[in-house]
Amino acid sequence: MLRYFLSRAAMAVPTLFIIIALAFFLMRLAPGGPFDSQRALDPDIANNLRRIYKLDRPLLEQFFLYLQSLAHGDFGPSLHWRDFSVNELFATALPISAALGTKAMLVAILVGTGLGWVGAISKGGIGPRLVDGAALFGIVLPVFVVAPLLQLGLGLALHALPVGGWNDGAWPNQVLPVITLALPQIAIVARLMQASLTDALLMPHIRTLRAFGMPRSHITLHVLRAAFPPVVSYLGLAAANVLTGSVVVETIFGIPGMGRYFVDGALGRDYTLVMGTVVVVAAAVLAFNLIVDLLLAWLDPRVRYESRP
Repeated sequence: MLRYFLSRAAMAVPTLFIIIALAFFLMRLAPGGPFDSQRALDPDIANNLRRIYKLDRPLLEQFFLYLQSLAHGDFGPSLHWRDFSVNELFATALPISAALGTKAMLVAILVGTGLGWVGAISKGGIGPRLVDGAALFGIVLPVFVVAPLLQLGLGLALHALPVGGWNDGAWPNQVLPVITLALPQIAIVARLMQASLTDALLMPHIRTLRAFGMPRSHITLHVLRAAFPPVVSYLGLAAANVLTGSVVVETIFGIPGMGRYFVDGALGRDYTLVMGTVVVVAAAVLAFNLIVDLLLAWLDPRVRYESRP
């Protein structure tokens, strides 16, 4: 298992470096700059700002300077929020985004697994059709459609939940964003779990356990272990979808998370803020995929041996 972990971790390092390099140079190729505004700055002031933030140096030198700062855990000063560094902005924004993303993933796994289980054990084909219909509904509607619908229905019409804001993390303010982020993942997890459970219930070793009269709880554990690998393999992509979807969700609901800072930084050409967001999100996705690989290896030891050269 240790060798498998080290091989997967070694693959993540060059992947992260490629992502950082692509994001860095693509940001510089985009039109405009961090000091462009409706009111043009005096040329001397603009040149002084570029010199202070080292934007007057060759692009390759800027890249190596950024890597050097990044190696020390410093994301640099924000070019848009002049009184703050990127680390200071992330100190407040990252816990908010992490809390929303974690809760959305937990809701997706629990509700999706439950719906998939109901669809797999239902008789007469009604259960699977209901799960497929609900899953299709959740997959088709994007988050920028689901969020306003929830705001109109549960917020403005029924006055059951706040339509936006964070309010220091009060649970009513988290319900709608978490549902919005979780809904597409619930749909996909439910369909994957339903298909996996249907196949797992027909496996020879499960039928043998039934024939020997093993307790239902014991059989259920074996069924879930056999059915979970396809679902677990999707969780890495689900985490990426939740993290990218939070950019839209946090903007719509007015939540001061990393997604909202990313939008402000992209519009204002805040190079360091956008790069910091890309680095953190990419590292989180790679780390989550590494955890998923380890879970797959634990659930199915054949994964470790098949990955060997």
